Amino acid sequence: MISIAKARPGRRGNVLAVLMTVFAAVLPAACERPVRPPAPITGDLDLSRAIQSVVNDLTAQMGPAPNSSRTLTIDPLLDGRTGQQTRASERVQRDFATSLFATMSSARILPFDGTGSAQSRLLVTGTLTPLPEPNRYRLSVALSDRQTGMVVAQAAAVFQEAGLDTSPTAFYGDSPSLVRDRSVEGYLRTAQTPAGKPADALYIEQVPTAALLADALAAYNAEQWDRALAIYAAVVQRKDGQQLRTFNGIYLANVRLGRMKEAEEAFGKIAVLGLATNNLAVKLLFRPGGTEFWPDPAVSGVYPMWLRQIARAAEAADSCLNIVGHTSHSGSEQINERLSLARATAVRDLLTHESPGLARKSRVSGVGFRENLIGTGADDASDALDRRVEFKVVACGG
Repeated sequence: MISIAKARPGRRGNVLAVLMTVFAAVLPAACERPVRPPAPITGDLDLSRAIQSVVNDLTAQMGPAPNSSRTLTIDPLLDGRTGQQTRASERVQRDFATSLFATMSSARILPFDGTGSAQSRLLVTGTLTPLPEPNRYRLSVALSDRQTGMVVAQAAAVFQEAGLDTSPTAFYGDSPSLVRDRSVEGYLRTAQTPAGKPADALYIEQVPTAALLADALAAYNAEQWDRALAIYAAVVQRKDGQQLRTFNGIYLANVRLGRMKEAEEAFGKIAVLGLATNNLAVKLLFRPGGTEFWPDPAVSGVYPMWLRQIARAAEAADSCLNIVGHTSHSGSEQINERLSLARATAVRDLLTHESPGLARKSRVSGVGFRENLIGTGADDASDALDRRVEFKVVACGG
């Protein structure tokens, strides 16, 4: 028999609210269902059939088990390319949770928050990855046993579905830097890990902190700026709370609250941590085809502050800097190679204006659109990640 914990009111994106609406219809069938693996789903798949296929596969791999080992929580699904939450990954997560609730017997699904993560033995991680073909995606989901650190079930399905909104949710869309750090990489790696293999150890270890960050992110997306800031401030005090997601959250909440001095301090920490981990990718929106920043002050008005803090962090570092320019996927490869290099050069000029010593500690390179994360060539806010500038730590004189 399936049971479920009561969701806390006001929590946006909580899959439990969706699950409760199907409780009455699902419960009798769940109680009467014989214990046998669900039938496999074959043929061309749409989103609904792909989700059910993944759920059936996971259920078959798990087999019958006592209730005590079927307490689980769902760490919100991520886009497999960017490590962001998107509108599409939110929708897939809701539908997946509903299907899992209806199919897997003896399961108790708890919210992914401080309490739910502490009480859950099984952890669901999943990625939704757009494929090169139009409207095609891969859904990959893993179930990990937190007591053993092993992936106990993993399933994937490729499907076709028109109309999925792959734009990032509010926090990820607003974040000044790409937050795909080591913790996020561990999540993505775990979602792809076959059953019987170890989950990413750092990811599993940091689940309690990730659950608090999910609470803060939900508060931010709900425009509860004070609450989001309070949670991020608590997370940063934790041993493993010094993450790009944390400092991006502190920056964003302070901006929303009009506390620009505190926001600049937070961005300074983003710059320092990003350079220390060789993972600083900043979303600088350029005019299409040019090296000038987007003219709207609401977009680019904070760029001088960002560059000031990056310059200070780079000047204080012992190593040197490679400034790497990127472009979106529009225009020819040759034009974009030149444009990406020109953008990197323009950013270096601005940095050296802030800190002249960077002239001898920096170099530039451009990769065109070869390392696109979105790849649509829309040249608007939706593919801003493709027009990013990355700051890579390199050996001086190399």
